[in-house]
Amino acid sequence: MKTIADYSFRRIFKQSIVYGVALGGFLEMMNILDHTLGFQEQSQVVNNIKYMIRILGLLSCVTIFRKWTGGYISFEKAFVFCLFTFVFAMFTCDSMVCITFNLYPELLHNKIAAMKETLTNAGVSNRLVELSANCALWEKNPYYVIFSFVIWTLFVGPVLSFIFALMMQKNRKF
Repeated sequence: MKTIADYSFRRIFKQSIVYGVALGGFLEMMNILDHTLGFQEQSQVVNNIKYMIRILGLLSCVTIFRKWTGGYISFEKAFVFCLFTFVFAMFTCDSMVCITFNLYPELLHNKIAAMKETLTNAGVSNRLVELSANCALWEKNPYYVIFSFVIWTLFVGPVLSFIFALMMQKNRKF
């Protein structure tokens, strides 16, 4: 079994599954609350808060994992753990988004109604409002969800993992 800085790859993988699924489930619960409660006026503020919570959630997972491994973590271990946690969180969240919008289409309609109202109040043309509403319907489509997952995990995941691994690495001093 290959080890990464005195820690087996299998244990890192298992822990990243646990943290990733928990983080993804939490993110989807935030989305459901957002679509259920309908934050029409503050939609951009709420989206920015949700992105910050995603980033802080991933950073918290790496911090907790570092404490769990004894307070020390190498760059390689932090990068692998963070990347796998990000992949599993995105997979869980994207899968749940697709399932939720297919099982409860009224949540998607709430999201579209809030988006239309916000864009109309901002003075955006009716044509652009309708195009945006049609694009939001893609979140029900599993192919779009798969495409979104691949884009996020190929481009955003490695960048965040690299940054967080640099921030979190703490090697033992000899």
